[in-house]
Amino acid sequence: MATRTAQTMIDTIDRYFDTVDNGDIPGTLAELTPDCTISVITDGISHEGLDAIKAMFERRLETVDEAWHGNRRYVADPDTGLASTRFDVRRTSTDGGKIAMDNINFFEFEGNKLRRISIWMSGENTLR
Repeated sequence: MATRTAQTMIDTIDRYFDTVDNGDIPGTLAELTPDCTISVITDGISHEGLDAIKAMFERRLETVDEAWHGNRRYVADPDTGLASTRFDVRRTSTDGGKIAMDNINFFEFEGNKLRRISIWMSGENTLR
């Protein structure tokens, strides 16, 4: 396993968002530990384990046509395995609706994989 650095943490988070934006569920799951938990704190929802997370992303693709998570600003601490990013979201739904949000995610790493993602969304939650 490669040594965890702030940059390897940022690279993992970037791959996670890029695969989410591209609808690449296998690529997204590859960045997560088998027991990963994704929680949308602002909606009180959690998905635990790869099967539940896969199902969540499959449901998301039923309503999201295009997504972009960009202008990411990071804080990453390789010693604790904790990182956060604030970013802009642009999303187009399958019915043509558009939304813009300002979100913050907190990440807990196990090695170089994501073990927990805590999400604060400023708008509609598509991660149900």
